[in-house]
Amino acid sequence: MLQIVLLAGKFVFLVILYLFVYRVIRSASRELRTAGPAAGGQWAPEMEAPMGMGVAAASVGVATPAGVVPVRAAGGVWTLVVQKSPYLPVGEAYSFPVGAQAMAGRSADMDIYLEDTFVSSKHAQFEATAEGFQVEDLRSTNGTQVNGSDIAGPRRLGVGDRVEVGDTVFLVEVR
Repeated sequence: MLQIVLLAGKFVFLVILYLFVYRVIRSASRELRTAGPAAGGQWAPEMEAPMGMGVAAASVGVATPAGVVPVRAAGGVWTLVVQKSPYLPVGEAYSFPVGAQAMAGRSADMDIYLEDTFVSSKHAQFEATAEGFQVEDLRSTNGTQVNGSDIAGPRRLGVGDRVEVGDTVFLVEVR
């Protein structure tokens, strides 16, 4: 009987060890993906622009050599469009009229629910104000990235910005 218990313990240990190695590799590959293929680890819209989304945002003329210039949503509504996600349908859009805000996270009561182990229960908050559109990381474990860079407080967003929350990537648009 003792031998059976020890054998079962060995199998449980091996399963836990393999899960740990899998998580380490997944985390490392996520870090490599956020660095991006462009020079300096910055995302370049022309390298990854999905059809009908990034190209239109890049042609608006808000991208400058110094980065993306925040613009007001004159005549439109700030919108987060799912560009890549294992949990949300690509192309799904979240609209933010002035005064609207939404929280993203793994908790079931979040406005943008992301069932992702890299997402904290209360991960990030999006808000549209008269001055523009912003995202704030809510002290999440893995952070929130804008255009591949971690943010430390409220960050003003512009058309064409990419916001990464866990494995989900949103593109900022005005519609």
